[in-house]
Amino acid sequence: MNRKSLFKFSIISLIIGVIVLAIAYFIFHFVTDEGITLVFHEEAGKPFVTFMVGIFGVLFLFASAVSCLSALIFFPKDK
Repeated sequence: MNRKSLFKFSIISLIIGVIVLAIAYFIFHFVTDEGITLVFHEEAGKPFVTFMVGIFGVLFLFASAVSCLSALIFFPKDK
């Protein structure tokens, strides 16, 4: 591992995390017990599924932050 590969991993994890959180937003507002609807709902139709997908997205964001901090702390700056 080097600094460049950790930063690349950080960016990729950040992008995946944001996409997964966007999917969690979609699940929260547009998925009900009857299936997928195009009607916006204020309350979650499937709160447990939304919660699990949201946690998955946050784990990707955490991995992104940890790899970025690891690159900054443990590897010297390339000149």
